[in-house]
Amino acid sequence: MMKGKKINLGGHLIIVILIAFWVVMMFASPTFRSLSNIESILREASITGIAAIGMTFVIIMGDFDLSIGSMLAMVGIMSASLLNHTGSSALAVIFAIAMATVCGLLNGVVIAYCNLPAFIMTLGTYYIFRAYAYIFNKAIGIPISNKEFISIANNNIGVLPIPFILLIIVGVAAAILLNRTVYGREVVALGNSILASRVSGINTKRVKMIAFGILGFCTGISAVLTTGRQTLASPDVAKNFHFDAITMVVLGGTKMSGGEGSITNTMFAAVLYALITNLLNQFHVDAQWQRIVMGTILLVAFSFDFFSDLIAKHRTKQQIRKMEASA
Repeated sequence: MMKGKKINLGGHLIIVILIAFWVVMMFASPTFRSLSNIESILREASITGIAAIGMTFVIIMGDFDLSIGSMLAMVGIMSASLLNHTGSSALAVIFAIAMATVCGLLNGVVIAYCNLPAFIMTLGTYYIFRAYAYIFNKAIGIPISNKEFISIANNNIGVLPIPFILLIIVGVAAAILLNRTVYGREVVALGNSILASRVSGINTKRVKMIAFGILGFCTGISAVLTTGRQTLASPDVAKNFHFDAITMVVLGGTKMSGGEGSITNTMFAAVLYALITNLLNQFHVDAQWQRIVMGTILLVAFSFDFFSDLIAKHRTKQQIRKMEASA
């Protein structure tokens, strides 16, 4: 059977849109092209973008995780408490990343080995992690004054914000893992067909568990950056974090149905998403209208697969007609 070649609408298109937006705003807005504003965009893109990199692995498998915002809040408030009690920023960072990785692995173990759907499991931990974030310090935020910890999210190395440098480091490592290793090929295979993966000898349970662990690891880094950026650990933080991360991944061309995705494009999508948020704030767009814009972006992102399928079917029909006409 002939198959039309599917177009990855979120692939190269996301780079073109980002460049176009950036160039237009560089000429249109003096505020936008200021170094401090560009630094702000890159910093904000990185905080969610790092978690989106982890989410890319999970979505390529055909799953997703609704719990990462609650995980971030819980890990943030626990690591802030540890930081204030010990005064060690290194210990707080290690704890945050380790704790988030364990939470991700917990999701992965139950999903993979107990055959619980990712939606059900991560919806459950969405509520559990958030509830514990409130319980831990009796729903009271924990202020942070440790300069070393705060500097991770707010300082630069040269002209580049530290979070953006971390985004690049995590992104390069993730791209190598996804594109150059056996494990990366197994993740893609799992997204294309879990049954075929099992038949070919892939340990699908292990692959799933590790992917959720990677997402937890990335969320732990985002928790450190979020807490340091706000100089406050709050149980109310990051309530839409999972939606933002998923939107970045899908905007970058990763298919929600699984089997196809790009770490690099997720990173570009993170910058575009932060850029749009920055523009809305610059033009003092009402908060409700901002939600409408972001909701529209979410819908457009989730429509990529649908339109790609339509184009593929249209091309298939055209090829069949040409073959029939030449017969």
